[in-house]
Amino acid sequence: MSLADRRSLRIFTLCVLYVAQGIPWGFMATTLPGYLIEKKLPAEFVTTALSFTTLPYAFKWVWGPIIDTVTWRRFGRRRPWIIFAQAMMGLTVIAMVTFDVATHVKLLAQMIFIHTVFNALQDVAVDALAVDLLPDDERGQANGLMYAAKYGGGAVGGVGMAKLIAWQGLDFALIAQASTLFAIMLVPLLVRERDGDPPPRQPARESVAALRQAFSLRSTLVAALLMLSINFGVALVGGASYPLFINKLGWSAEKYSELTGGWGLGVGCIVAATAGALADHVGRRRMAAIASVGLAVTWFVFANTTSWWTNEVYIYAMALVQTAFIATLSVATITLCMDLSWPQVAGSQFTAYMALSNFSSSLGYQFAGTAMKWSSFSHIWLVAGSVQLVVTLLLIPIDPGQTRRELPYPPGARIPRLGMIALGALMVVLIVMTGYITWKTIG
Repeated sequence: MSLADRRSLRIFTLCVLYVAQGIPWGFMATTLPGYLIEKKLPAEFVTTALSFTTLPYAFKWVWGPIIDTVTWRRFGRRRPWIIFAQAMMGLTVIAMVTFDVATHVKLLAQMIFIHTVFNALQDVAVDALAVDLLPDDERGQANGLMYAAKYGGGAVGGVGMAKLIAWQGLDFALIAQASTLFAIMLVPLLVRERDGDPPPRQPARESVAALRQAFSLRSTLVAALLMLSINFGVALVGGASYPLFINKLGWSAEKYSELTGGWGLGVGCIVAATAGALADHVGRRRMAAIASVGLAVTWFVFANTTSWWTNEVYIYAMALVQTAFIATLSVATITLCMDLSWPQVAGSQFTAYMALSNFSSSLGYQFAGTAMKWSSFSHIWLVAGSVQLVVTLLLIPIDPGQTRRELPYPPGARIPRLGMIALGALMVVLIVMTGYITWKTIG
């Protein structure tokens, strides 16, 4: 069976692989912290261990060039990496059964870190596979369903694993989780990427030359700036929301988690699934602009209605509207980045965009801590909305079809020097931001 020839099999495979990413993410980000707190571990130990659930994503861009260059031709270009990463995800989960996670916290943190490295590798390989195989009229719907699938996997890893722990204990839940990951691994193991001869191996120098071409275009360069700023406002608001609701408005942590992780997760899943299909018809750039402006307007309205902040119905309505716009914006911009990514270096280019997106979130969270020292909550929401409107302007010069229309350059054509300059600048940004996030996490 070939993924390239069967649409339903292609979308099913991509979605189920995203479920595999979401299950351990939901477990380690929500269920495991609660379990450790119940075992009376100090909060600082728990947060230290959990910091390793995000750190590997800061340098997952390193995997892109490796995936683009190193292949096992007999098994396809992306599939061997997916199978390897998926197997290691399952093995690192099952390894946690061999020790008491409540007493060996250092070992737990190391195991979480190793697992997340392979989770990030699987993410990069699956995204590269999607860029390779998805035709233009499928990318929006597929990305929406993939985004929703990861939400669904997160719910299984969170709520589902919590119930298994309450029923049969942690070891049983870990074995069940690993078994699920191994079962999902059978999907890429049993299907082919394409029929016919396997793709040729691409030398490293050709990958670099292709990246020079990819980042010599106006649209791909502006997209890099877009992704470096797209999540700044979302993270700024997210970083300030917890102190606002818990400290100022008097919500309990459980009540706030119910809003964001319960209702919010459900709305995000539903909206993501529908927004992707809509983006195929409306256009990714237009859909991203609508969602971005809608998000900014939502923040402006919230900032100017402080007298309503004690009304729980109003808070739920605004929070869920915000979640809907964020999910739509995420699906639209991810699909836009896939449109702009050249399949020849899909692992490297698309992952670079996603790394820049992660960095924009980190910058927003960092700025939130500073902003709360010198500004009111309403002003923070106003700043976030203003930034979001400015970011929306970056969508104007982007032509989603430019990469696939103009690349590769004709034989003998001179690659613009801008490509090498842009690629060098991008590498500097990725290295500096990776070092910064690593230092903030470990330090």
